[in-house]
Amino acid sequence: MARECTNFFQENRLFHLINLVAAINTSSALLQAPVDPSFDAIVNRGTFENPSAEVRPKFRYWVPDASVDPDVVAKDVRGAGVIGAGGLELLGYYLYGGPPSNGAGRGTYAPVDWAKYGFGTPAWQNVFRTFAQAHKDNNLVMDFALGPNQGTGVPAPADDEGLMWDIVAYNLSVPIGGSFNSVLPGWGVGTLEAAIAGTVLSSAKRTVKDPPGGLPGDVPLARTEYTLSASSLTDVTDQVDKSGKLKFNFSSFNGTGTNHVIFTIYLVHSHYHAQAGPTNIKGPQSKPQSYLQNGSWAVDHFSALGARTLTKFWEDYLLTNGTRELVREVGNYAWEDSVEIEANVYWTKNFSNIFLEKNGYSVKKWLPLLFHRNGKYKQSNPGVWWITDEGGGSEYIADYRSTASLASQYQIYESELNKWAEEYLNLQFSAQLSYNLPMDMLANIPTVDAPETESLDFSDLIDGYRQYSGPANLARRRIISSECGAVRGQAYVQTLPELLWKVKRSYAGSVNQFVFHGLPYSGQYGNTTWPTWTTFNYQYSGMHGPHEPAWEFYKDHLDFVARNNWVFQSGIPRLDIAIYQKITVYPGHIQLRTYEPADLETIGYSYEYLSPDNFKLPSVKVVNGILAPDAQAFKAIVVRANDSLTVDGATNLVKFAEAGFPVIFAGGVPSIFLGTNRPEVIQKVKQDLLASTKLVNVHTTSSYLVASTLARLGIQPLTKISTNGSWYTYWRSDVSTGIEYIFIYNDAMHKPQGSGSSEGTIEFQSTGIPYEYNAWTGEKLPILAYTRTNTSTIIPMRLAGNQSTIVAFLPFSGKIKRPPHLTQVSSEVLGLKTSPNGTITVKIASTTNFLTSNSTINSVPVAVAAVAFSLKNWILVVEHWDPPSDLYNYTDGAYRHNTTHHLQDLVSWQDIPGLKNVSGRGYYSTTFIWPPSSSSSAGIENATKPSGAFLNFGAVYHTLRASLNGHHLPPLDVTDAQTDITPFLVDGINVVEAVIATPLGNVLRPMWDKLMSSGESPSSPDAGARNGFVAPPLGVYGLGLGGNGGRGGVWVVPYVEAAVEGS
Repeated sequence: MARECTNFFQENRLFHLINLVAAINTSSALLQAPVDPSFDAIVNRGTFENPSAEVRPKFRYWVPDASVDPDVVAKDVRGAGVIGAGGLELLGYYLYGGPPSNGAGRGTYAPVDWAKYGFGTPAWQNVFRTFAQAHKDNNLVMDFALGPNQGTGVPAPADDEGLMWDIVAYNLSVPIGGSFNSVLPGWGVGTLEAAIAGTVLSSAKRTVKDPPGGLPGDVPLARTEYTLSASSLTDVTDQVDKSGKLKFNFSSFNGTGTNHVIFTIYLVHSHYHAQAGPTNIKGPQSKPQSYLQNGSWAVDHFSALGARTLTKFWEDYLLTNGTRELVREVGNYAWEDSVEIEANVYWTKNFSNIFLEKNGYSVKKWLPLLFHRNGKYKQSNPGVWWITDEGGGSEYIADYRSTASLASQYQIYESELNKWAEEYLNLQFSAQLSYNLPMDMLANIPTVDAPETESLDFSDLIDGYRQYSGPANLARRRIISSECGAVRGQAYVQTLPELLWKVKRSYAGSVNQFVFHGLPYSGQYGNTTWPTWTTFNYQYSGMHGPHEPAWEFYKDHLDFVARNNWVFQSGIPRLDIAIYQKITVYPGHIQLRTYEPADLETIGYSYEYLSPDNFKLPSVKVVNGILAPDAQAFKAIVVRANDSLTVDGATNLVKFAEAGFPVIFAGGVPSIFLGTNRPEVIQKVKQDLLASTKLVNVHTTSSYLVASTLARLGIQPLTKISTNGSWYTYWRSDVSTGIEYIFIYNDAMHKPQGSGSSEGTIEFQSTGIPYEYNAWTGEKLPILAYTRTNTSTIIPMRLAGNQSTIVAFLPFSGKIKRPPHLTQVSSEVLGLKTSPNGTITVKIASTTNFLTSNSTINSVPVAVAAVAFSLKNWILVVEHWDPPSDLYNYTDGAYRHNTTHHLQDLVSWQDIPGLKNVSGRGYYSTTFIWPPSSSSSAGIENATKPSGAFLNFGAVYHTLRASLNGHHLPPLDVTDAQTDITPFLVDGINVVEAVIATPLGNVLRPMWDKLMSSGESPSSPDAGARNGFVAPPLGVYGLGLGGNGGRGGVWVVPYVEAAVEGS
């Protein structure tokens, strides 16, 4: 823990540490399967000091196809365990599904025959079984995708009823007053879903600057809008004969308008490949002899049949011959990625009948309105939109998207997979739910055991994570996972501190597990160059693995994540405020906050979002003015004037208010209702809402800012923050142990690495015994500087930029006593410790003041005989990791050789001749004399000889391991890497050694055009910079380049110890 964070925490082990969790010996991930294993499962979490595999983060493990060497697969699994991962998540990459859907520059060539090595073949089953066995052999737990590419499908006959469906539309213009007597346009394309006649009243061109039109969440797009007369729309499907001919006279229609129109909509199979068949790609491919050899099709994601098509394939072809039993031993999650299936309009075969049953009217005559922003790619965003003269027809689109229609079908699909994973495999199911789909994401999140978000599509946005985690926590899901680390344009340059920055922002958004993106298969693969086979053709980070110079040093960082996970998978999350949100469609990239002001975070209020659809969950009840007391225990809900309501949602808001729960209408009471509703119903609900505003616990503000209103009402945040930085907190309450855990994070998002330090106080709504849980070292140390009130504890803190810490409040017991403490200390205090007899010792660099817990003001008049000094005269040995002479033979990895450099001061490798385009490892060494120069030479009279010293390396660029006099220093916080070196100091010459590792980006820059993965180069004609395949940015490698108050360098900070009187 960095100095700025640990000034007020005990720093030695004299105080007995507390181990509150007993390890449970088991070979399976889930020890039992209670009623709701997503929440109640008893899991072997290990200890905080040494978290179990079940708690540790994983890597997504990409294999190119089933031709991979099983021995290398087993080695990759073993290697991931060695560096601290809990296991891997297996995903067959298959050129990201293969052309043409994989996108420009992602590859069209496979060096092996996919008829033999495709997903679902015997070769794939062998890879899968090897993967599972390797996890068993190494005491790890595995996840696996349910299909290739993104887990969306399996091999099946192309006309299988369980595959993905779509609808296509045609139209034909008829003059005003005319007639139609011909075969319908598009006849024969598929099964006729509907034929509709209508009248076009007008048309208008819209630009992206115009209002988006439509519903909450819809993005503005340029288009030409054709306005249809709603009253003219007529379903004429039953008038079409068997040959596709329709005879229809428009003479009875109103004569106004520009023209009449005939629409025809056909039901077709999507035929979206989850993995292209061998005849769709280049290379040594053979003709498929059966559907098992012809790639994988996306299954229907809106029916139980689609789910069963997928699971039956697994039962029949992959989970045979003992594989099922093996997976039940070592499996954790069956998993599916975000749904990115191409479709004009997301559909299922019987959807028209389902819609009629659920909504009470036929959707058929409104189908033309659905053909924009209700699919993905294909013709889902055409240049022509059809709307109506009655509000555009958004109410029918809302009904299509609602949980009574499309969303309910999606939930059926996900629920079937969830049930199968639990019952057939005794595992759980995880999925990235709803974003990219035209439906309310928040409504669907509770459907699976472990909902998963991602750092890429959520743009590392804490507010975005809170949108995802609110429903999951309300459903009491034990795990909220994240696919973490993907960044466009950062292949082979992403640093571990950057990855941890993403992790910390995720924790602040209530995420508590991670699958890092990603670990590619490390073995040889055809038409591929060093450093290794690379997914997405070098477009995205990260490419972790043994080809990286830092791989052997990952463990400190993964242990840090694992310990945080251990804490935040304990107990139940507690939040202050719920924010109402109803959005009918979620974009692929969530970039903007929903609650835009920052007034809540500034004061310290925590919040999450809830959809009105979530109000149906079992945990939703009001008890003593608290909403969901068994889940987040919200103290109030905020509803904004521009929010969209549903009838059920508004009715529940009124019920909450009547039960005494505080409701804040920010900016006024909303009045927009989604979907088709009877006018008298809407009128009644609006009246009830307005009546509720007269209740004493319901408040209407004049603006969207609500923090001041909450404070005025006496609603206190769990963590009241006062700081000159941007601090976020995340609270977990473990009822079983009585411990309250709080994550604190100082976000320095827009500041250079090594800057952004801040200080302040946090008032915690707890009076337990405060401890610091150090996720870097595994230590649990009592906090020795704080102030108590009758209901709270106020702790002063200083945090480096992007630094985090964990505060735990332990209950009083026979074994846990409250140690003595201080209440205030000055900035000269570098650290505190306590001895078994209760004496507090301060570590100080100069005269300091402090206030004891009995309110006695004390002063320690000390002058240290030496000031802080930076280390000079370094010897740097650089181990270059260069490409092998044969780029296509990378079995032995990089060509390594050393150069030696003498440095008076620490500088970037960019400033050292011969190191500009070098990647690898740097071995630094220097010496210093202890004790340092005398008081006279330091200009200090009557100075006290230093008792010890801290060693501070500043901010770490990527990785750092260090030692003093041959003693390994503990893992160092990368935001401010400092530690007390007193136990290792010797009189005379002291030797400091440090090793850093770099990403591979700098060495790859000069050879960017020569790189190749599966026959595709990032500079190929269909790739290149214009399509986002850019050379990596130049890395500024080196030791001691950031932090230390902007001075850089590595510093020794002497201190004097002084016992505190009256503590």
